[in-house]
Amino acid sequence: MHADANPFDGEWSSKLGDEWRDWDGHATPDAAAPKRLFFAIIVGYLIVTVAASLVSWYLVAPRLAEWHAAAPRVLFVLLAIFLSGLSVALALVALMLLTSWPRSTRASSLARRILAIVERRVFWLGSMLSINKDRLANAFIRTNNALVRLAPQGFASRRVLILLPRCLHKEQLEQARTLARTRGVEVAIVAGGEQARQRIWEKRPSLVIGVACERDLLSGIRDVRHRLSVLGIPNTRPNGPCRETQINLTELESALDLCVRPAAVSNLVQSELGT
Repeated sequence: MHADANPFDGEWSSKLGDEWRDWDGHATPDAAAPKRLFFAIIVGYLIVTVAASLVSWYLVAPRLAEWHAAAPRVLFVLLAIFLSGLSVALALVALMLLTSWPRSTRASSLARRILAIVERRVFWLGSMLSINKDRLANAFIRTNNALVRLAPQGFASRRVLILLPRCLHKEQLEQARTLARTRGVEVAIVAGGEQARQRIWEKRPSLVIGVACERDLLSGIRDVRHRLSVLGIPNTRPNGPCRETQINLTELESALDLCVRPAAVSNLVQSELGT
């Protein structure tokens, strides 16, 4: 591959900003949801998976026995090992969230990879149960953020990129820029997925702080989660999607304070003061 080739080629599954094509023109309700909603659906998914596996095993066992007497038993053991391992792994992720331990970059990355195994299936089950997709996505984003925060070290400001949507309320857009500028963090205002993709490729950050609706954040996290960390800040949409959206600026400030190394901020402030 050419050294300048885009590392995300072929991996961007959807275009951010295209997630509201089915919008009916009405204001969207607040989608805020606790992390426990996502894990409640995970438990449901595990129950469904165990039941489906047992039924499948029951149906194929007679045919396997015709091939070899021990085959049904071997398959049962393999299924039990897989399902037990998956259940234990997800239980450990839940324990990490409850205790905020261990504070380890490796543990944080591993936990997010474990969630990636079941995340799409959890959303499938949520749709079958008629659970609002935006609320479930909000719960997932908050879960992902909590796991990202388990990584103990901060990032140098030059390794952090903030992506802001063009539809953000103008006054809040300027306030967000100011917050980022005082910490030496670059801000990119994007109108869609291709622009977001391009800025990430150009900047090559270690951490992206993304401000968007739940649908766009979910799509973005899916696209880049195996390459870099993403902190998502969902917006609110009092006038509907893509029109004068708003965010909690305190949440953005908290994310910056957590992720940017204090030394880097101190040096920047001293430089601005001329000391």
